[in-house]
Amino acid sequence: MNENNSILCLVPNILTLFRSCAAIILPLIIIYGGEIGALIATPILVLAGVSDYFDGFFARKYNVVSNFGKILDPVADKLLVIGVIFALASENMLDYYYSFFPALLIVLREILISGLRESISSYKISLEVTLLAKWKTTIQLVACGSFLVWRSNTFFYDNEILGLISYILLWIAGIITFITGLQYIIKIFKFFNK
Repeated sequence: MNENNSILCLVPNILTLFRSCAAIILPLIIIYGGEIGALIATPILVLAGVSDYFDGFFARKYNVVSNFGKILDPVADKLLVIGVIFALASENMLDYYYSFFPALLIVLREILISGLRESISSYKISLEVTLLAKWKTTIQLVACGSFLVWRSNTFFYDNEILGLISYILLWIAGIITFITGLQYIIKIFKFFNK
């Protein structure tokens, strides 16, 4: 690997590290920052979501996929989404009756698929990230962001339309999350039942 590629390889890894740090920092800001914390958390969440796109873009465009990125990139996304969902729930930004089921689907799927990936790593089966799975992550982040905007500002708090949009996005994210998880499970099942 020449010097230019070494430098280029750092860009996706730095973006992945940023997302990993955001997964730790964002829940703390949301939980301990009050209304101001939620307002600060919103642009950080947006930057973290955008960084997910650009780290993959740079890695593919310049062919600088690293083992570090392969391991940490999917984990960073899951940590970010799960951390924000837990923070939103702990601060009562999610209504229990409308959000429990999709939030539970998201958390359980992310843990299950991560565990399955680890379990089958010694077999010759690849769980490549599908286009739908990429959209899943995007919609999860948009849903989390919409809750932050809705619940963090008194101007938006009484906006029923923004609240409805937030819950619809969370349900869409939950359904797509379930579908992508089912796709991976079916692929694994077919592999072991050849």
